[in-house]
Amino acid sequence: MKWNALSDKTEWLLKKITEHTEEPIDDNMLKQLADKLQEKGYVSKKLREQQRFNYLKAYQQVVQPRKRWVSPGLLKIAAAIIILIGTGTFLYFQQLPESTPTPDELFLTEVHPGTRKAFLIKHDGLEIELKGDSVKIDEQNGINIHIDSMGLRYDTEQAQQQTAPLYNTLVVPRGGEYSLVLADGTKVWLNADSELRYPIQFTGNTREVSVAGEAFFEVTKQEGKPFIVKTSLGNITVLGTQFNVCNYPGKEKLVTTLVQGKVSCDLPDGKSIILAPDQQLSVNGNGESKLRTVDTKYFTCWKDGMFLFEEMRMEDILEQLSRWYDIHIFYTNEEVKDLHFSGDLSRFKDIITFIEMFEKSADVKLTLKGNTLTVGL
Repeated sequence: MKWNALSDKTEWLLKKITEHTEEPIDDNMLKQLADKLQEKGYVSKKLREQQRFNYLKAYQQVVQPRKRWVSPGLLKIAAAIIILIGTGTFLYFQQLPESTPTPDELFLTEVHPGTRKAFLIKHDGLEIELKGDSVKIDEQNGINIHIDSMGLRYDTEQAQQQTAPLYNTLVVPRGGEYSLVLADGTKVWLNADSELRYPIQFTGNTREVSVAGEAFFEVTKQEGKPFIVKTSLGNITVLGTQFNVCNYPGKEKLVTTLVQGKVSCDLPDGKSIILAPDQQLSVNGNGESKLRTVDTKYFTCWKDGMFLFEEMRMEDILEQLSRWYDIHIFYTNEEVKDLHFSGDLSRFKDIITFIEMFEKSADVKLTLKGNTLTVGL
């Protein structure tokens, strides 16, 4: 870029922040801008904001609703912004080597996104920690368990038929997720702080498992042998389908979301209700139920590595984050719980991303110390 191709003020600004010249100029606002750009950490902070900004959404909200006449002055401002983005990138690399972590930043590095981890509790009481290693475990009656980076899988090709089912339990702790393939080929994804109790081989006329927490099922169809998911608030019966179940202990609420197929959900009063695709049934501990049509991706995205929120209460969002990042939430103001947010972010983003997103979207303050997040106004 040639210096004489820029206006005098732009040339002065660029020289000021890149060459630190002391050349005077009669423009207080420009001086303040130059001072801001030279502040330690200021540009890197703005660049992080720029990386998280949803340009497409902003374009749709601001540009698409109606046609507007754009003044030449506004175009000049836009041009200046483009120039400053390039300059800011240069300043960012200049400042980066000099920066040192503050105490708060050191605390933040202790909190990480969840990973693939779980514990397998066998029917004989043996507990096995599941990591990324490939392992083969011999069960009884010719049944084998294969464990690798993709999860856990039961091989029953050489198995002898059992007279009574033997149950294993897969436990996923806070800050974890895991997946498995059951003996009938049914695939199950378990979210953080969840567990699944299941037989190593299905016997009898039904296929029954129990879940606490959140799980997504892709059930293999078997005529005349329904698949039954047991929860603390009722059972879900299917023949072959994809659905999500959320029933965390202490919540006294069961939420079943059907992606495809058909399921029959038992209600506390002894009745049952059949769900169609894109329907969601919520059942409370007091017996109240609510059936509605939903966009299922907002309730199943977790298994695909995403957080999706649409006008969701802050308390409900932070509850999900607390399980995934294994943190504790403390509120200094009850009003913030009812603030609503929309957004989509990878589950593997640093938690700082979420904190800054909240603070820039509403008048809230979030402070992370160790693994405790304090939320207030």
